[in-house]
Amino acid sequence: MSNWPFRFVHASDFHLELPPLGLAEVPDHLRELFIEAPYWAAERVFETVLAEEAELLVLSGDILDAQRTGPRGPLFLVEQFGRLAERDITVYWAGGQADPPEAWPPAISLPQNVYRFPRGRVEQFVHEHDGMPLLRLMGVSRDRQRTIRSSDFDPDPGGLFSIAVVHGTAEAAALEARAVHYWALGGRHDRSTLFRSPRVAHYSGSPQGHRAEEHGAHGCTLVEVDQERRARTSLVPTDAMRWLGERLVVDEATTRDDLETLLRERMHTLVESAPQMDLLISWTVAGGGPLLAQLRRGTLGTELLEWLRGEYGFGPPAAWSVSLEVELPSSLPPEWYEQETIRGDFLRGIRSFEISLAEPLELESYLREEHLAGTLGPAMALPEKAARQRILREAALLGADLLTGEEPKS
Repeated sequence: MSNWPFRFVHASDFHLELPPLGLAEVPDHLRELFIEAPYWAAERVFETVLAEEAELLVLSGDILDAQRTGPRGPLFLVEQFGRLAERDITVYWAGGQADPPEAWPPAISLPQNVYRFPRGRVEQFVHEHDGMPLLRLMGVSRDRQRTIRSSDFDPDPGGLFSIAVVHGTAEAAALEARAVHYWALGGRHDRSTLFRSPRVAHYSGSPQGHRAEEHGAHGCTLVEVDQERRARTSLVPTDAMRWLGERLVVDEATTRDDLETLLRERMHTLVESAPQMDLLISWTVAGGGPLLAQLRRGTLGTELLEWLRGEYGFGPPAAWSVSLEVELPSSLPPEWYEQETIRGDFLRGIRSFEISLAEPLELESYLREEHLAGTLGPAMALPEKAARQRILREAALLGADLLTGEEPKS
């Protein structure tokens, strides 16, 4: 049994077929970035394998949908796999929902250093280094069910370091009970670790964030295994562009100039912390005071967004502000609901809908027939409780903003 230190790279969820989403209209100077970002990020994964002199690359699913990428996706991967083959680096690939083994184009041959795990059954490989067994890999490409069957995976009987490669959701306790040294998991775009020490179960996340919700650094995971078969993981950023979500808090005394100063200071901090990185920033303003009402109702939000884009959005690198929104308060003052005013009547009406979930909103009554027949009709149904509550809360806030002017000043 050989237990010398070694390292490998774990990556997943490239989604080469999926360009970043989230902008209603991509500005001209960022179009190439949006188109190429998944490929640039994926290429950096392979560069990491080479730079770190990794023993192998483990891919745990959703690398590409070959039908949607066309020939470019498979040809790109073959080229990158070939770079690893020149250094005798092996690739072990378990397919996810987008990339089952049978979906690979038969006209494009994979290099011999690439091993695909089949669907429906766990297959095992003993990886050797200089003719000596180094570790055991077990993997399966995702079948119809998404939940990982931990009972299908067993540690190496001879004590070799064992890696399970699989795509899907998992229960941490079930995985930890199997005594597998490292679970290379795929199926989450954000990096997360279910447990660590002495064994590890890890989602490496996507090398590139694909939407505003996937904020922060994305990359691949470098895994370093010591002589005691303990694995240590570290993030290697590979993203070509980075989504960020920033929250600022204002109060009764905050002025427009104050808010501009806060935005400028935070923007400088973001740019300095990620040099040479194109940033896509979603701003949220929270707190209280008259400035929030101006941001919700007037043109102030639009003006500030245009100022941010003009000042910082063209780079290079670009720090493009995607949006500037106001954080909705969790509740309005209770006394407003009791007042005998137009605002009070309106809020009591909203509250009746919040209390009685079975009572239809009848939003469709405000649409013309031609609109009901289109995409707006189904959107009016609001079958999900969370969506209904969110719409009602936004309506209450908007109505309170518009009707507050009729309140007598004390």
